[in-house]
Amino acid sequence: MYSTEHILYIVISLIIISLILFGAHYIKNKTWKNVFLLFWAFACFFFHISTMYVSFFQNGTGIGNAYDNQLFPIYFCNYMMYLLVLASLWSNKESKFYKIFATFVAYGSVFGALITLFVTPPQISDWYEFQSALSHSCLLTGSLWLFVGGYVKIGVFNIIPYAMGLLSCGVVGGLVELIFYLGGRPSPNAMYLVHGPVELPEFKWWMFVICMLAIIFVFTVIWEFFTRKKEDRWYNTHKDLYWYFPNKKNNAKQNIEK
Repeated sequence: MYSTEHILYIVISLIIISLILFGAHYIKNKTWKNVFLLFWAFACFFFHISTMYVSFFQNGTGIGNAYDNQLFPIYFCNYMMYLLVLASLWSNKESKFYKIFATFVAYGSVFGALITLFVTPPQISDWYEFQSALSHSCLLTGSLWLFVGGYVKIGVFNIIPYAMGLLSCGVVGGLVELIFYLGGRPSPNAMYLVHGPVELPEFKWWMFVICMLAIIFVFTVIWEFFTRKKEDRWYNTHKDLYWYFPNKKNNAKQNIEK
């Protein structure tokens, strides 16, 4: 059961995020759009590590009192946070690789932020818990801005770059597991490679992958149904693939179609 505090945080935070993005969509200058993305990416990171500073000023422990997921990208949302920072710092946001990279970051950050937002109670009276809620709210704002700001175009073929990006999660999770093993520490269950979350230990990592890909597919199919003409939907055109993998022949075809 959700507590009143948890429900209020979900409702209020989603309303505030919606209002912020509604106002921000009037930003047309590319520089200021990038600054807006940069702000939310670093706000997410700041709240994530803030307990180390609070701990230092309260009892002088500082980094010695850091959580394992503040030092390593153990959870999926941790990994997305670092990638969102990288996406905000990327110099050429018009490149082919950035579009692929940003697509993975956008969808992955939305998943990571919403899952935590709805599953983990914020406990507003305890900063060590509340900072996580604020960090994920910033993560959600930054990831949605990748869509609203025009960095990522919603389409069914987004499944391709997202699936490619998920492979990196396995690599990162494996490296974190190896580092903990070599350091003589117990397995952190990075990226849920060992078992599912405590609440659902039988829910394996590949089940998360299937669920996320299925959600993206269903969502984007519905999105295209309401936002695109029939001839422009995924089953009738491959123009979205050209958006990720353009070449001279495809560019010429796009120019003719325009």
